[in-house]
Amino acid sequence: MAGARRRAQTPAPPTTSAGTGTATLERPDADQLLEDFRHEPTRDGETPRHASRDVPDALREEPVDEQGDEPRDDAREEAREEARDEQGDELDGDPGRPARRNARLWPALVASVLALALLGVALVYSLRPVVSDSDRSAAVGSARTTLETLLSYSGSSFDKHVDEVLPQLTSPFKDQFSKVASTDIKPMAVKNEATVQAKVYEAGVMDASGDGGEGTTVRVMAFVNQATTTKAQPTPAIDQNRVIVTMRKSGDRWLVSELAAY
Repeated sequence: MAGARRRAQTPAPPTTSAGTGTATLERPDADQLLEDFRHEPTRDGETPRHASRDVPDALREEPVDEQGDEPRDDAREEAREEARDEQGDELDGDPGRPARRNARLWPALVASVLALALLGVALVYSLRPVVSDSDRSAAVGSARTTLETLLSYSGSSFDKHVDEVLPQLTSPFKDQFSKVASTDIKPMAVKNEATVQAKVYEAGVMDASGDGGEGTTVRVMAFVNQATTTKAQPTPAIDQNRVIVTMRKSGDRWLVSELAAY
């Protein structure tokens, strides 16, 4: 049957048109040839001859992947990959996925560490010992009294003045005052018969350090006026000074440890 059908479909020899002598070739029907090629019957146990033939690419309905299993669907595979990325799932055999997930976790981890560090600093600062308000007030009161005693003197009783002042001072200012008083202030006060009267008008705490115990310091700013009279000028001359004095706690007393006038 197969051989008979193939012979029957063999193109007929060219025919010659009457009167012209021209040979006309009739083309076989391509669709009919393809249909016969696909449906050629086979005998039992015999592989169709066209089974091993190469089918032209134009006749293939769908491309197959390299393994020949199923048609490739790149768009579907990319969609699956994006969905898995959004969910943050880790795929076996993908070494880059854990790295990408770790990269997303780093900013949150760093922020948490910084927050804990700031909290620790705040706790340490809040729990550290501070100078109490009562110590600050005591330091300012002692600064007022000491400055008025220190900056008020007379040439006629200068040595007595020094003896009264020294117990209210401490190092390093105590040694500095002793030297300046004997070499500079006393000779001028005696020579001019000067009398100086000091008055503190305003005083306040600039800063403080320590825990309120021995060695705690408080810096005080004070505004001091000095009225000076001499043998040559009996009318008082007023000098306005700004003084920064450091008060140091010694036992239960506040002593002058540094002094600077502006």
